[in-house]
Amino acid sequence: MRLLGICFFILLAALSMAQTPVAVDSTRRLEILQAKRYNFEKRDSASSFLSLAGNVQLRQQGTLFFADSVVLNEITNVMEAFGNIHINDGDSLHTYSKYLRYKGNEKQAYLKTNVRLVDNKGSVLTTNELNYDMNLGIADYISGGKVLNKKTVLTSKNARYYEATKDVVFSKNVVLKDPEYNMATDSLQYNSRTEVATFIAPTTIINGKRKIYTSSGYYDLKNSKAVFGKRPVIEDSTYTIVSDDMAFDDKEGLGQFNGNVVYRDTANGVAVLSNQLFANKKTSSFLATQMPLLILKQDQDSVFITADTLFSGKITAQPNREIPIILDTAGKDYTAPDLAGKDSSMNRFFEAWHHVRIFSDSVQAVADSMYYAGTDSAFRLFTEPIVWANESQITADTMYLFTKNKKADRLYAYYNGFVINRVQGEAYNQVKGNTINALFVDGNISYVRTKGRAESVYYALDDYDKFVGMNKSTADAIDMFFENKKAVKVKFINDLKGTTYPVRKIPPGESQLKGFNWLDAKRPKSFVELLGR
Repeated sequence: MRLLGICFFILLAALSMAQTPVAVDSTRRLEILQAKRYNFEKRDSASSFLSLAGNVQLRQQGTLFFADSVVLNEITNVMEAFGNIHINDGDSLHTYSKYLRYKGNEKQAYLKTNVRLVDNKGSVLTTNELNYDMNLGIADYISGGKVLNKKTVLTSKNARYYEATKDVVFSKNVVLKDPEYNMATDSLQYNSRTEVATFIAPTTIINGKRKIYTSSGYYDLKNSKAVFGKRPVIEDSTYTIVSDDMAFDDKEGLGQFNGNVVYRDTANGVAVLSNQLFANKKTSSFLATQMPLLILKQDQDSVFITADTLFSGKITAQPNREIPIILDTAGKDYTAPDLAGKDSSMNRFFEAWHHVRIFSDSVQAVADSMYYAGTDSAFRLFTEPIVWANESQITADTMYLFTKNKKADRLYAYYNGFVINRVQGEAYNQVKGNTINALFVDGNISYVRTKGRAESVYYALDDYDKFVGMNKSTADAIDMFFENKKAVKVKFINDLKGTTYPVRKIPPGESQLKGFNWLDAKRPKSFVELLGR
């Protein structure tokens, strides 16, 4: 009798379906594979319900559906499923929930309660409500959810998942947490296959003490590489940097910054402007090109330096690099600085190559190349260097300009040293010799000693600044003293030979020492001039 009842039930269902026109695409019909209990109810021409319970399994093309119970409208090809739902979409994507409403003809699913999407790469999307278009392979939620990919967690209020490309577009209150980085934004695209996050809105990235602000670009979490655009900003505990765009390789510790780069080292009072800058985090070094400008900041008289190329790094990170030695600077009581400890602020050097120009209110200089070390605060100037201080010009083959509190303190000039001090009009005080030592007070030149075949031309003035005469002499050493930025006294040491001429009887050619060359046209006149070079 039971067997007869089941046969009658199946026959009745078949007759009912035969009498009702079915508008279901046969290739998309939900096929029942398994169920422990069946129940059939036909209400009208548009409703023919089949209730299934107990380990229910259905199939539609390559997609399998599992549930505790299912109600299927065979006319509309729509089903509702309850409890322990599992959708296996071609083994590439698995979906789980507690409730499912599925339109078979459109292949559209609405899932609710403990919803999870798991792809074959191990990425898991969880939410409480999900719309899933299985025909297009697109799923989205609007009530909050997250994606877990290995150790990376992405949360947002809204998201849309594209199964074919493995992309997820998050929006509203988007937060990415990774062992190395945290990100916060309003919109973000993330690919679970490549582990690349693409920024499509203003975004904040936090890595330890470093913060990055950007609204364009991408970050490759797998390879720790990033590209940022639309003028991103980096803020660290000791520096900030901004440029039109920038790129990083954090595994190698390398960074590249392009377009209107501004770097500020707030801890050491250093700033760099350039059009391109390359940084190495492992060696704490950077290379600036394309019209770079280095600024050594101080309260009233900052130092501005330009060149074709600027390079800076830590002295301790260059163990095989030989620092140019300056003689007679250490003294017998000299103690080497502790570059790794209390004197760590000295552990930096700067180099500049080709067309070096230096400007401060008190001192200006040009040279072909420059080296500056924090250990002695000295500018080493090479190849045709020229230094100007007020009305004085100093030239030599090589010059070392020491600073104290970033103001000129003393200067050593080696080989072919020549000092010119303009007095009035075409009258110039001059001293020349093998070496020149100069001292500065408050950034102004106060004393010059010339040694080694020393020569001088000196104009004596009366109390009314009128010319008394011109003295031309040689000696083993010559000292020149300055007051109010002018030479006021000359002292000759050993083997003095010279002649004094009345001003109106100076022989032609005697008013200038051999090699005299007043080069004021090369002198930087302002830092604005350096910016516009």
